[in-house]
Amino acid sequence: MSGDRSADLKMQLIGEIWEELSTLKGKELDDYLASIGLGPEELVEYYSKAKVAAVSAPNRARFEEARRLVRRRQSVDTATILAFDPARKKQIMEALKDHPEMTRAARNGRIADDADVDAFLEACVRLGVIDADGNLKG
Repeated sequence: MSGDRSADLKMQLIGEIWEELSTLKGKELDDYLASIGLGPEELVEYYSKAKVAAVSAPNRARFEEARRLVRRRQSVDTATILAFDPARKKQIMEALKDHPEMTRAARNGRIADDADVDAFLEACVRLGVIDADGNLKG
């Protein structure tokens, strides 16, 4: 029996059990639980654990996605863009002013010196607005 077939049968069984459980109340429910070897306390415990897992799963997925993005951003090579000559950096900065993802503050920001330019371009690379060669993305 393949793993998929086994998983399908398990899900079918769980579905049938849930269907049966949802129609029973009181003594009938207790008797049914006993027939499948499950006590009311165990049912409450399993339900509680399932509910916690169901509620936390989306949060865990968001956390894992954020972790993946942070790792990807940490691995971005910014050395290339920082090594460009000032004229190329100015050209990139001008192109960024018209980029739709730039906020008004970023477009109108004052750049005091070369360190500010480097910090801004490095941030743009890390945020994925430009690639390491200074080309606009998106």
